[in-house]
Amino acid sequence: MAVKSVGLLVLAGALFFFLAIGLVWLVIQLIRGNQNSILSTAPVTGQQQQVKIDSPGGIVLLLEVPRLASDFRNFRIDLTNQQTGQQTNMQYSFLTAQKSVYGVSTMKVPFGRLAIAGPALYSIQLAGLEPGKDYSAYRLIFSRPYIGRMTLQIIGIVICGVAMLGSLIWACWLAGLMRPPNQ
Repeated sequence: MAVKSVGLLVLAGALFFFLAIGLVWLVIQLIRGNQNSILSTAPVTGQQQQVKIDSPGGIVLLLEVPRLASDFRNFRIDLTNQQTGQQTNMQYSFLTAQKSVYGVSTMKVPFGRLAIAGPALYSIQLAGLEPGKDYSAYRLIFSRPYIGRMTLQIIGIVICGVAMLGSLIWACWLAGLMRPPNQ
């Protein structure tokens, strides 16, 4: 077992180390970003309720439901800005549902987007709920847009992982631990 190049072996080790740091950083940013993107939540009830959104910008309205639920497809969410009186109606759409985020026991289904110019108080009315059904496992989530950021972070995680594996294989080859098969 002879080391082919000590300098390149050190380079492969350093590359592995920096990629590992990048991988850990990206995973932490992914988790923090998902936690920090939630602006407000509200339970799913048939009664009118209010929610205050303090920060302006683009908002995604998500409905968190049990993973096997399908009755949310009949829901209609009516939002009314209390200051301006502007109404926004949202319904389930197969196209926007393709951006759903799945967890172990729940999924977050996007119902729509809205732009908020400043802090606002919204009145929420849900229609399409089945009478007498327990919706305690359902909740509305007002969130910052997350799909683009999350996609880039996941791509970065995959690239770091593959590059770490490549640098490990390269280091093993340089250290003489890997040899071509005898022919």
